[in-house]
Parts: sequence; structure tokens; C-alpha cells
Amino acid sequence: MTDFLRSSRFLLAGAMLGIVASCGPGASAPASDAGVEPQEVVPSAAADGSAPADQADGGSESEVHAHEDGEGHEHDYDEVHEHAGGTAHVHGIADLAFVVENGRLTAEMISPLANFGLSEADGVFTQDVISALPSLIELSGGNCSAEAPVGEVDTSSGHTDGQVEFSWVCENPNAVTAARFTGFGTFPGFETINAVFVGDTVQKAAELTPSSPELSLK
Repeated sequence: MTDFLRSSRFLLAGAMLGIVASCGPGASAPASDAGVEPQEVVPSAAADGSAPADQADGGSESEVHAHEDGEGHEHDYDEVHEHAGGTAHVHGIADLAFVVENGRLTAEMISPLANFGLSEADGVFTQDVISALPSLIELSGGNCSAEAPVGEVDTSSGHTDGQVEFSWVCENPNAVTAARFTGFGTFPGFETINAVFVGDTVQKAAELTPSSPELSLK
């Protein structure tokens, strides 16, 4: 699992830098760090109630809160956290990388835990979420059998991210034509997924949304 997390993070960063430009101005770079390992969940504030170190300087983190419009209605906006590593933890946005290797199709999702409707302070996948993970991604073609997804929690960025590894054994992995993220309805916290696919001869990238949830692998 650790080797997969390391390799897929490098894959995600490199692939997005190399091919996302071909997907138009709507695509964005992933929000994940390279080469980190899941760590024990830590509180978001110190024991004395002071802010964490990455917030203390006043310039390393910014938040966009709810605002009221002219009619007095309150609108919620994504909460954006910028931290020292130069990465972003944006509620509503996730990264998803697919790769074919050794006859297997694998994928890794990196997402704020809040997108799953979970408490980032608690820092755990609940049993209900774990039970829903196998149905988050559907493949077209290839005659594939899904293995049980594996989820871990990572706090190394200073915030709480969920990392989910998906894998499929396919009779013909090169015949898989598309991958669809079906979790927008199950978890409304997901708004946009920056998805990439790297195969032997093709590279694809797309911004997945509830109205356009499918990534072409061909």
C-alpha cells in the first residue's frame, strides 16, 4: 500500500503537469503532496486552544467562509487551505489517478475527508463510507473484477485527507474504454474531480463533475 501511495502521487503530479493543458482551461493541477505516508491523526488545535503552527503566521492558510447575498440568503463557499508545502486542500475537490501495470488497472483517489461527509477532526473512515467505496467507480469494457478498495487517512499536509486505493483484475485491461465516478450522488460533498489516466500508449485527463462524471481511457 505504501509503495502504491508513493508511486501514484508522483504519477498524479507528473501526469497532470504533462497533459492537463490538453484538457482546456477548466482542468486544474492536483492538490496532493508527493511521497508522503499516512500518519496518526493529530488534533487541529493545540491543547491550550491555540491555532496550529501552520496557521500561526497568518499568511500560510486562508479560508473562504459563507457570505450573505443582497436578499439575506447565506451561501457556502469551498474552504481553501494553503499551507507551507504549496499544496491546497480544497473542500469539494479531489484527485483521481488511473494506471495500468502488470495486467492490472489501479486507481488512487486523494480527497479531503469532508468530501465523504466525515469529520476531519475525527480523522477516520466510518463503516458506512467503507461499505460505499466499492460502488464509487464503474468501468466500461475489459471484463474486470473489482477488488475491495482500501482507505487510509493522511494528515501529513496539516489537514485530513482520505486516500482510497482501487484495483481491478481485467481479462483485457487494454479494452477498458471508460471509468465513471458514480459517487457524486452518494457523497454530495464531491463537486469536482481532477482525473488522469496513464496507459502504455495513451494519456488522458478530465475534470469530472456531476453532469460529466466519465473519464475516457481511449
